[in-house]
Amino acid sequence: MTSDLVPWVVAGGLAIVVVVLVIVLRRTQSSGRAALSDAEVRLDHRTGTLEREHRERTAAAEAEHGRQLAGAETARQQALAEAEAGRTLARTGMRWEEASQRTILEVCKAAGINGALLTNVVFVPVAQGERDRDRSYAAQLDHVLVFESGHVLVIENKRWNGIVFDGRKPSAVHHAFRNLLDESSLTGSFAIQVRSRRVLDSADDVEHWWQVRVQSGGNAPTRQVRQQARRLQRFLADEDGNGPQWVDSCVFYSGDAAAYVNPEDRSTGTTPTGRSATTAVVTNDNELRGLVTDLARKHAVPNRARTDAVVRQLAGQGAHTITVGTYRLPEA
Repeated sequence: MTSDLVPWVVAGGLAIVVVVLVIVLRRTQSSGRAALSDAEVRLDHRTGTLEREHRERTAAAEAEHGRQLAGAETARQQALAEAEAGRTLARTGMRWEEASQRTILEVCKAAGINGALLTNVVFVPVAQGERDRDRSYAAQLDHVLVFESGHVLVIENKRWNGIVFDGRKPSAVHHAFRNLLDESSLTGSFAIQVRSRRVLDSADDVEHWWQVRVQSGGNAPTRQVRQQARRLQRFLADEDGNGPQWVDSCVFYSGDAAAYVNPEDRSTGTTPTGRSATTAVVTNDNELRGLVTDLARKHAVPNRARTDAVVRQLAGQGAHTITVGTYRLPEA
């Protein structure tokens, strides 16, 4: 190769190198732009996903907050309704129970009972099952006697006059009563009141009619007070389910009535006939005194802590509370 061709060969080689470099550079730039474009697409997709997830989380949080506010408002309205129901029962109930309250206090004093008498006890029962959770109501008890042992007696007061048949069919008392009503429907627990009623026929004539009232099944006084006693026992139980082992119940006919009751229903516990009378039915002060004396004897061991806990809880519901005997109210 002559010396004249060397420069041209070198120039040609350099040109080829430049062309190759240009091609490689363009390909590299093209690949970079493609990679950058893909990265931008992925970034846009990721950004959109994050924004969508943020919107969804924000919407879910707002919806949950709304549900919580709605639930809190519902609970507030329910609490207001329950409080108003309790106040209504308290206002109306106390007027009718003052006389029986005095009678029970005198009976307890004569029997030497130590404890507390709470009158017109209003509380919201503990819900049992879905049916109870779907409705709101307040329970009202006429009287609750708490012995110094912590034992509890619920007393349902009935100021009935006339003639009363509790658990006894009228015809079983005297055949003259057999036509008072159809006795075929009297099954299970029932109470019947027969009283005279004055009817004005005209301005001058007055007639006296017999009025017969029947409360049977779930409306029978013994059934009602037994159900209330069970509700009270659940209400008094603490978070661990501890509370009074048993709450006795009693129907007290305190009015001026001739009352006919099965002998085995006049006290609680196992009777001489072997029957267990879970709800006592008493018709005068002496029978009530015998009942509370018997219960005080059965539950004779004092338990101040349990008594205080029961009294404090019921008094906190606004019940009218009076101490009996040597018992004194617990400090707040």
